[in-house]
Amino acid sequence: MAQLGGGLKSSAVMFVLSLAIWVGSVPAARSQGNWTVFNPSAGQFQVEMPLPPTASQVQDASPIGTVTTYIFTAKEGDGSFSVSYSDLPALAIQFVGAEGLIGQAKSSMLREQKDAREISFDPATVNGLAGKRLVYATTSNGVQRTGEAFFMLNGSRLYVLDALVPVGSEALAQKFFQSFRLKN
Repeated sequence: MAQLGGGLKSSAVMFVLSLAIWVGSVPAARSQGNWTVFNPSAGQFQVEMPLPPTASQVQDASPIGTVTTYIFTAKEGDGSFSVSYSDLPALAIQFVGAEGLIGQAKSSMLREQKDAREISFDPATVNGLAGKRLVYATTSNGVQRTGEAFFMLNGSRLYVLDALVPVGSEALAQKFFQSFRLKN
């Protein structure tokens, strides 16, 4: 009988632990599930986002002409996911080079983030696409957030993927990056 009682205690403990793990994982699973595939025809890419993104565009004057950046952003809770692309003049790529353009894009992005602190900026590959990965940290409304961005030049098109999530939610950023694909 002592063995049976110990077995029941052990089973009860395992059940409670399993239930706690399951309950704790439900919000994360819900956040990672039900994402939508975003596939803009002009953007020549597809990516999964937590909800359909809002589109915007910015035009910047440059010595070589106006550059239009198309931005697609999905915000959910304290997280933000965006893909942007710009078609750059060939002369800009020849004059400044890929590294210089990506460096300028990184500096511009960090300036736009309030109190952003660069942690690293290194060569990286996302789904076979070579580029540079920026990791940064920021605090907004008392929430510490981790940012990760991927910069890639494909021909004359500069893509920037950016995920800004609360500390501890980095798996959501990885889901976003791993879903990105270029279309032919």
